Amino acid sequence: MRVLRISHASLTPALRERERALVRRHPNVDLEVVTTERWREAEVDVEATDDDLFPVTKSRARLSNHIQLFAYDPRPIVAALRRHRPDLIDLNHEPYSVACAEVLTLCRWLAPRAAVVVNACQNIFHRYPPPFNWLERRALKRADALAVCSETVREVLGAKGFDGQAVVIPFGVSTEVFRPRRPLDQESRAVLTIGYVGRMLPGKGLNILADALGRLESESWKLLVVGDGPERENFKAALVERRLLDRVEFVGAISYEKVPEIYRRVDLLVVPTETTRRIREQFGRVLVEAMASAVPVIGSTCGAIPEVIGDAGLVVPEGDPDALAAALRRLLSDSVLRKRLVRAGIDRVEQHFSWARVADKTHDLFLQVLRHKAAAFRERPELFALEPKASQQTAAR
Repeated sequence: MRVLRISHASLTPALRERERALVRRHPNVDLEVVTTERWREAEVDVEATDDDLFPVTKSRARLSNHIQLFAYDPRPIVAALRRHRPDLIDLNHEPYSVACAEVLTLCRWLAPRAAVVVNACQNIFHRYPPPFNWLERRALKRADALAVCSETVREVLGAKGFDGQAVVIPFGVSTEVFRPRRPLDQESRAVLTIGYVGRMLPGKGLNILADALGRLESESWKLLVVGDGPERENFKAALVERRLLDRVEFVGAISYEKVPEIYRRVDLLVVPTETTRRIREQFGRVLVEAMASAVPVIGSTCGAIPEVIGDAGLVVPEGDPDALAAALRRLLSDSVLRKRLVRAGIDRVEQHFSWARVADKTHDLFLQVLRHKAAAFRERPELFALEPKASQQTAAR
């Protein structure tokens, strides 16, 4: 099974855990990855590096730095298509994006018989203006299947008219890197630390968190904030107004490799995202990282958060500081509850979110798509264009 993975963010081995687990667990997969030369991930600039398990081709981002507006330098992709001759394109770009349109065009010219699996995370129903609505319709028509990160994404794409195979394959976590910092029955620290890890944007619920913490002024706690963004100063101002700033440590944006250490410093994690016109939590990767690290979690009802947490954490109504304060108070004061949620979180990660589970679901989807594609070709070969002569000559050479 020759698979070409095209993903702007598959930059380093730590950001390629899905791909690495796939080839480790399924030796029949002959994988090559195309990624950008560099990208800004979580407010940190990341340079692409090689991998010891498969070839990595780097392509320069053109036109824009926006994830949906940039295009790849096509030459490395053309070379990879001709060299690798993939059976399946694993395309990690939203259907309405410029990069998705570019790759699908190159595949039409150079790999028309390859199956295409599009990875999608957009879970807000938007009616895009031209040409993006045209690009989206074309991509949904061309895709042999969609790999979506949550049920909320599948619902939106169904409302967009996609009636093909859409399989929920969640984001995963390395249970070797993200692991408990101490024995699960060990007593917690005297003063517990609440953690917030993520971008500091409007809609991420930082105003709700400030209000909730103001209701816990008499409680014993600290707050560790990891990340950066335009809401940082507003959040600081809200903490100053409530005389809480001296109980808060701001770490700023950090590289992904440093994130596991953060979970060793916190005793519970909060994700208070609110639904806005632009934000609806697509997944909440920090939730599975925290659960794998034996950190109990609190999340809002925004987007996919309840789906990810399940019964392994506390879920509160979004935009409700009283409910968030009550949940924080429960976890801060109840060590039995914390230990129960820690064990439930670890079990949930092992059952649903380990990279081994994600890799197996991905492999199953690829097999289904390729079998369906092969059957369709046998039944209606005239529907599949022959590869261009230039491509055939290159393959022969």
